[in-house]
Amino acid sequence: FPSPRVQTACMSQRKDAGERRKRGSVRMRGGSLQVRVYAGTDPVTGRDSYLTETVKGTDRAAQREAQKALTKLQARVDEQHAANSAVTLAYATDEWLRTTDIEVSTRHGYEGYIRRTIKPALGHVPLRKLTTRALETFYAQLRRCRTRCNGRPFMEHKVEGVHDCAEAKCRPHECSGMTSSSVRQVHS
Repeated sequence: FPSPRVQTACMSQRKDAGERRKRGSVRMRGGSLQVRVYAGTDPVTGRDSYLTETVKGTDRAAQREAQKALTKLQARVDEQHAANSAVTLAYATDEWLRTTDIEVSTRHGYEGYIRRTIKPALGHVPLRKLTTRALETFYAQLRRCRTRCNGRPFMEHKVEGVHDCAEAKCRPHECSGMTSSSVRQVHS
């Protein structure tokens, strides 16, 4: 028999190996499988951050798909393609404006684009969920109409509150897209 000291060392080694944080898991959620992978700690909130994906079904084929998704998400974390934080685009732009060193006139233009165009459209979106497709759709909307209207006719009011549109010279909205250079500035 090994000595008590040797037994204790062997047991602690097994315990440490078993208690290591799992890098991901697959769990049933209704009629689907949810794949979760630990992506580190959010530097802003201090909370644990996870990447998730849902696979429809619970049969063997779905289990195999879930394992593939688990491997894919683990690879994303390893390659650091996952955003480190759950902060929104609005928060990120505010922090960028607070810390960037640019000319006053440039800052004024950027603040206008952010306030009028970017925040209303994408400010609520977490950075990790901001995709290339979402940005391209946003830019296409700006090229079609700078106010990003839904295409339905409406009245552009010149005065707030109750008023007579004829006296205030209110007129129907006409779509006018942003120029390519303006869209590039919004992108920048």
